[in-house]
Amino acid sequence: MTISTIKTSKKAARALSVVLILSLAACASQRAEQEAMLAQQQAAAEAAEMADRARVAELARLEAERSERELRAELERLRVEREELAAARERAEQQAEQRARQAAELQRQQQQAEIARLQLEQDNQIAALQRRLADTEANVRRREQANATLSQAITAAEELLQMLASEQLKYENVDAQGNTVEPLQKALIAELEARKNALVQQAQALSN
Repeated sequence: MTISTIKTSKKAARALSVVLILSLAACASQRAEQEAMLAQQQAAAEAAEMADRARVAELARLEAERSERELRAELERLRVEREELAAARERAEQQAEQRARQAAELQRQQQQAEIARLQLEQDNQIAALQRRLADTEANVRRREQANATLSQAITAAEELLQMLASEQLKYENVDAQGNTVEPLQKALIAELEARKNALVQQAQALSN
């Protein structure tokens, strides 16, 4: 083998080494780009999920507000009914007293029979009114509790919306792996969602 041939072989080997190094560098760069693209896609998916949860929370808040308005109207109707029942009971008692006085003017036997009949009828009427009034008052108390619980649910939903909006902003600042630079408050969001859902369920149970 001549010296010229040896030199040519060495040059070819060095050239092959350079080609291999460049190929490996290209592969590494391509993998890094793929990993960065996957990280960005994951971050975009998480941001979209956060937006969906925010929409669900907004719908829950609007539904709670609607239920609150309906409960307020129902409470007003129940208050009016309670006042009417109380007035009717008072009138019934006055009529009972008046009839009792009128019955006193009847003959003794007639008086006894008439008083007994009227008294029984009036007692039954008063008892029925008292039962209705008690039921109405109990219903009012339940509605008031449901209304208060709905107010708490609305507050929790508003807090959740604020938290979700704040979390969405964090996705505008992510690292190369697609992770947010500021840590996400996933546990706090889950806690707020659970609290809001529990309050809505409690209010619905009270309003039924």
